[in-house]
Parts: sequence; C-alpha cells; structure tokens
Amino acid sequence: MNLEIIHVGLLGTNCYITWDEEKNCVVVDCGGDAQKVAQFIQEKGLTPTHLLLTHGHGDHMGGAADLKDLYPQMKIVLDSKDLEMIGDGQKSMSDAVAPYARSFTPDVLVGDGDQLTCGTMEFTVLETPGHTPGSVTYLKNNELYCGDTLFQGSMGRTDLYGGNDEQMTASLARLGSLQGYYKVFPGHGSATNLEDEKLANPFLKQAIARRSR
Repeated sequence: MNLEIIHVGLLGTNCYITWDEEKNCVVVDCGGDAQKVAQFIQEKGLTPTHLLLTHGHGDHMGGAADLKDLYPQMKIVLDSKDLEMIGDGQKSMSDAVAPYARSFTPDVLVGDGDQLTCGTMEFTVLETPGHTPGSVTYLKNNELYCGDTLFQGSMGRTDLYGGNDEQMTASLARLGSLQGYYKVFPGHGSATNLEDEKLANPFLKQAIARRSR
C-alpha cells in the first residue's frame, strides 16, 4: 500500500494521498493546505486523478479550489447531499476553520454504492451520514477513509449544521457490520482498525447493539 498522511489546515485534518504503481494518485480531503499537498505530489512525481471529499466542512475541502487550479485534470468528488455547503461559510464552517476557502464546482457527485476508478485503484462510496447529510466513507480494498464518522475510540459530532444522531447511529452500525479486517483512516487523530474499534469504541459498540435490537 502506497499511502502518505499529511496534517493540513487550522485543525490538523488528516489528508491522505494514496497511489498505484503507475504513480496515479488520489487525494482524500485536502483540507486547507493545497500547496503542502502539491509539494508532496511533486516530490513523488505523482499524477492526481481524483480529490475525494468525505464531506462538506471547510477543514476537509477548504483548499479544493486551489488544488484544482494546480491540477485541472483532477476530478473533485463530493456526495450530492453536501453540495449546498460549498460557498456557504456558515454551513461548511469555513468562516471559522478555513476563511481562505474559495467556492468550486465538483466534477463528480456521488451517492451510495457508486464505484470510482482512479488509475488502477477502485473505490466504493458508502454513504455514512450523521456528521453531515452527505458524509461518506470511501472503501478501497480493506481501507476505510471515513472522514468524521468514526474515530479511534470516538465518533464525529452531530451538533453542527445537518448533523443527525439517528443517522450517525445507523452509519456507525453500517461500518460495524462489515466483516473481516479493515484499516480505518479517520479525518482526525490516529489511524486504527475496525476490529479494535468493535471491541473498544463505546460509540460503535452502542450503535451496533441498538441496530441489532
């Protein structure tokens, strides 16, 4: 697995860059540091095919327009349910966490079950709302890029614009229903794995228990 984690923006959001043997790369959540992301891409000689946004908050997509300027061929991907957050500094929290953010137009609007081919890499879109209406998890092999849905030992907030407790419970339960070994790459904090979270994460355990009743 070729993977680099870069901490970006005012909140130190996790930006993930993964690439194949042909040096096609995918950026997951560029945050607000397009130049920092571009520096790594250039150092490795990579070609970005897609920018996958897990949701519409400014600390995850604040630099999307700037990165698109640098790589016009790169396709910006966002769930359609978070489209209204682009350009709205309050709904996206960009006014507070990414005041430099510029509006942009996604190239691809996705929904649940959509498949994305990025070079030789394949991603599946799992809609996991709760933190925002359009929060998604991108599944690549045994890797879950889950934004602000599931964290090590915790879960994403539901008290921001568009947040929903019931949707979050359902989303956590959905992730918890996955069988097998999965690496979990959240939007903030340390990477973990689904097996450990099923055993130790009280929010995930509670969600699984509630959905099984």
